Amino acid sequence: MRPYLGDILLEKGYLKAEDLDRALTCQATRVLGHGKTDDWVSTFLIDVARTKYNKRDEFYLGKILTELKLVPEERLREALEIQSRSPDHKPQGKLEALSQIAERINSSYNLIDLLNLILVSTAELVEAESASLIVHDHERDALVILIPTGPAAEAVRDLEIPRGRGIASWVYAHGEPVVSNDAAEDDRFYPGIDEATGYTSRQILCVPLTVKGRRLGAIEAINRRDGRPFADADRLLLEMFSAQAGIAIENTRLALALAQAAGEMELQKANVSAIERVRAAALIAGAFLAEVRRAVVPLQGYARRLREEGVDERVLRYSTYMDGEMDRLVRHAEDVVQYLRDDYAPVSGPVDLGELAREFESRAWVDCRVSGVALELSVEAGLSVEADRELLLKCLGHLFRNSRDAMGAGGAAAPRRGSESPSDSRERRPGGGRFAISAMRSGEEAVLSVTDSGPGIGPDVLDRIFEPFYTSGKRGGMGLGLAIVRRIVERHGGTVKALPSDTGALFEIRLPVRSAT
Repeated sequence: MRPYLGDILLEKGYLKAEDLDRALTCQATRVLGHGKTDDWVSTFLIDVARTKYNKRDEFYLGKILTELKLVPEERLREALEIQSRSPDHKPQGKLEALSQIAERINSSYNLIDLLNLILVSTAELVEAESASLIVHDHERDALVILIPTGPAAEAVRDLEIPRGRGIASWVYAHGEPVVSNDAAEDDRFYPGIDEATGYTSRQILCVPLTVKGRRLGAIEAINRRDGRPFADADRLLLEMFSAQAGIAIENTRLALALAQAAGEMELQKANVSAIERVRAAALIAGAFLAEVRRAVVPLQGYARRLREEGVDERVLRYSTYMDGEMDRLVRHAEDVVQYLRDDYAPVSGPVDLGELAREFESRAWVDCRVSGVALELSVEAGLSVEADRELLLKCLGHLFRNSRDAMGAGGAAAPRRGSESPSDSRERRPGGGRFAISAMRSGEEAVLSVTDSGPGIGPDVLDRIFEPFYTSGKRGGMGLGLAIVRRIVERHGGTVKALPSDTGALFEIRLPVRSAT
């Protein structure tokens, strides 16, 4: 594809990287506006689908660069002329396409250009006639075709797929991919788009689009150019590109959040207070997280590429360890940034506590096996709360890791002999203790109790244990886990306490019971 305007200006030395960051953030902020909602990501993308980005000159990057006096008009004209003369380069093969996208993600670029690049590359590599990014519009309660490519792109742009109709709706609702090589015979197929455009969808390959575990919509490829059916290899490739799209959207969210934090700090420079210091820390931590993400994305790609090659058992073990450690590093950095920004606004829905406990059990299964911790569940049937499922799972995760680390008998590392991977050189001995989750109704509250068989919490620590960055008797950790638990529970209108116990740690979370409808 042609080089971006920002690329050319940087290469010619007409613009600094930090100034391009500033202009691109300004551009995204203008499109989004100031009325951000909890679901602003889809709102942002829907605004783009309505062509504000491309049809109104106040959103052009060049216009913003000149307004901010970052680039003289004559140099901007020169860069635009170079861009218009540049050949349109298409990536040769899957690796080059993925490398090109990773490079864009790890730099500051217009989100819409990047998403369009992902869709064009997707269509090219699965040999599809077209590919589209589809997002759920909460105002219209329908899926909307936001960024289409291919021969019918302009005809389908911004068309609605009614809720519960179509393969994309099924994928969005179930969070699972679909390969349908005879679309007309598929009961889930919605013919309304074909009828409106005159285009015939013969084969459909569709995968979920998620951002930090939350479903945003789907990415869909239609009709292989050679007439052959879509295969599992095509599905895996489309899932990889969907993951890249999710990373691009999340990076833009982080950039805008940082810009907003910086703007708020400018307004409060006169007040040298604890609030300002926390915001300063959030800004620094956010910048650090962005750098961590930029470094980790390509490294994880290399680790996964090593596993795909499968040349040596040790390579597989080392690459798996590298991938896991990089995930852990990013999660720790995210926890710090999220806490400092107080970014815990719940997206609430009905949550059955029994189902929640079983889902946590599934997620923690590997960790329990490695650490030798026995996980026990006892939840009253039919007990539900109105809450954010992922935030409650985050709470249970922090409580579990806190208990696992405290139960030293089963968590102690035993040295092993021989040449082993770092992940294998420390082995958790079995019998690492017991971690139990129970829940019951008490009046209008659901009482969620978490206990373990560790050394317990001393009376001198009970009053301080939820303080941020407070640790007691731990050689590692940031001391944020329980502070995060308290903040999440309080955002749900509940309370959390550490209670005295003779048999280990005991935490009690109380949440309002969901009213019957």
